[in-house]
Amino acid sequence: MKKIILLISTLFVVTFLNAIFNDYEPSPRSRAMGGAVTSLSDNAYATFYNPASGIGLSNNFSFSYTKPFSNDFNTLSAAIFSMKLPKKAGVVSVGLQSFDVDYEDVNLLSEKVYAMSHSFRLLKDVHSEINFGYGFNLYHLSIESMGNQTSFGFNAGMLATLHNRTNVGFYIQNLNNPKVGENNDQALPQKIAASISYIPFPTIITSFELQKAINTDVDSKTEIHTGAEITVYKYLKLRFGLRNNPAQYSMGFGLNVKNVLIDYAFATHTIGDTHQVSIGFKF
Repeated sequence: MKKIILLISTLFVVTFLNAIFNDYEPSPRSRAMGGAVTSLSDNAYATFYNPASGIGLSNNFSFSYTKPFSNDFNTLSAAIFSMKLPKKAGVVSVGLQSFDVDYEDVNLLSEKVYAMSHSFRLLKDVHSEINFGYGFNLYHLSIESMGNQTSFGFNAGMLATLHNRTNVGFYIQNLNNPKVGENNDQALPQKIAASISYIPFPTIITSFELQKAINTDVDSKTEIHTGAEITVYKYLKLRFGLRNNPAQYSMGFGLNVKNVLIDYAFATHTIGDTHQVSIGFKF
């Protein structure tokens, strides 16, 4: 009887959360800015969003944690390490994202993404540059009483900077359309994202992004994401965001004190509110 209850609970959780390996937002900066980060050039969690957007990073380590929708039974955590390669070879990043659902000390569902990405510069002149990035994801799914599944995904993205004020980003997730399931009948999320960021002043970043799932049987709606980041002091940045499908409002902040990075995000949702924090270090 206990196994049946666990099985029903697991199926309910998977349906409730809408998809396997969904867009869980491992980055507080992204969550606070409404998910509009594909065109940002210094995204610490670039390997999970757009590999090309890691080009502006220095050596960096960051860890994030949240309980999505303030639910006690699920936890999302992520760790990312980025390192600048010598001789202008770009930036390499490795990361782990873990989403777990637990009930009465039983791990009903565990989704882990082991990620690696590389970003490098294709072209640069006085005012503009073009960057490319690619990444690989190893997906590991474990469901109580159902066993384990693994799959492999390939991602690619580009980021262009025009006249030092406008960034244009493009990203394709899971180009190879990976699948899981006993009969390989469950496709993992495959999406495209296009984004533009405008920097009217060095202390202000505005971003607009469109995202769309491209491997769903149902005609999915295009998601609209918008965000802004304002530097109010050299140590403090305030962030705001808005997205649709469903409508969500978000905000947060980032602190950088002697290369110690602290980020916080708050986001509303029809299911429940989410609080997320991360701590990192530049070296």
